[in-house]
Amino acid sequence: MSVRATLALGSLIGLLLVATPVRAETASVREVVFAPGFLAAVDRPTVFRYRYELAGKAMDRPYASSAKLEIREVLADGRKLAWLDMFEGANRRRTGPVPTIDQNPLLLAFLQRDTLTMANLTGGAQAYFQQQIRRAFDRPVEVESTAILWRGRPLEARTVRLRPFLDDPSIARFPQFRDKEYAFTVAREVPGGLWQVRIRLPDTAGVTYLEESLTLDAVD
Repeated sequence: MSVRATLALGSLIGLLLVATPVRAETASVREVVFAPGFLAAVDRPTVFRYRYELAGKAMDRPYASSAKLEIREVLADGRKLAWLDMFEGANRRRTGPVPTIDQNPLLLAFLQRDTLTMANLTGGAQAYFQQQIRRAFDRPVEVESTAILWRGRPLEARTVRLRPFLDDPSIARFPQFRDKEYAFTVAREVPGGLWQVRIRLPDTAGVTYLEESLTLDAVD
């Protein structure tokens, strides 16, 4: 390990210790992830490059790919025109232009894809899964103070987790999703605010059956 990497790791450990809250903070996912409108600070054409990872017991081997959010135009009133480019090869999906002002359309597309996948796997209605996740966005949850490494330096970050189907009586029709967990990590000093979104599906023994994530890799 290089001297620079060692110093960065030491700083990260120190920041983690300092950032540990004395008293748990609670807030909703909407307040932590969406209300700040992180993308409003983007005032010029910008490309956000994310690393996509999929792994777990359900996979023969882990899968890695990429996703890109490209803000091509920023209008005088703050509106933006974005293009999405997700995955590679036969799985590649491109969309645009997508209008936005302060929200990350790649995050919204990622969640939209997740609910569509659940609907296709079960024969259930995509609207049901969407509704439960949206409702969960407004419930108070514990906010974890943490730290991330961004471009070699540690930054303070916040993580919120939710399990939108846990207490829903209707999930009895789709019990495999009862304990599904969504985790969002944001940091104000990271361009665009969103550092990572992670979706974990455990099996009945608590082992990770499937986990997928988008993590910010670079910003041009």
